[in-house]
Amino acid sequence: SQYRTEFDRIIDFASTYGGALITIEGHSDPMGFLRKKKEGGDEVVLSKIRQAAKNLSYSRADSARSEIIKYAQSKGVNIDASQFNIIGHGIDKPKFEIPQSEGEWQQNMRVQFKVLQVEAEENVFRPLK
Repeated sequence: SQYRTEFDRIIDFASTYGGALITIEGHSDPMGFLRKKKEGGDEVVLSKIRQAAKNLSYSRADSARSEIIKYAQSKGVNIDASQFNIIGHGIDKPKFEIPQSEGEWQQNMRVQFKVLQVEAEENVFRPLK
């Protein structure tokens, strides 16, 4: 119920524009990485933290896709799962580089939807030049 408005918007768009590609981008918060880096953590440990965050953000985006599809089905709307492209950014694109509050910290742990319009087939042949 927390994401109903966003899910409704995505479902409406996906069902209306069957040729559109929608990316679901997962993000993770960088605080654990930043703390370990500040403590002087070695590169192997930092690399493992970065990869774990990337895996988590991918799982977050994949879970959102699954929930959108289940939600659409519960509303009697059939959408094509292949319209959704999953991306896990990990800690590479935080909304807040160094969160200053719990609210900012929580906003870094997010999923974003981006709609990439896909052109339909051309009606008239035009050679590429």
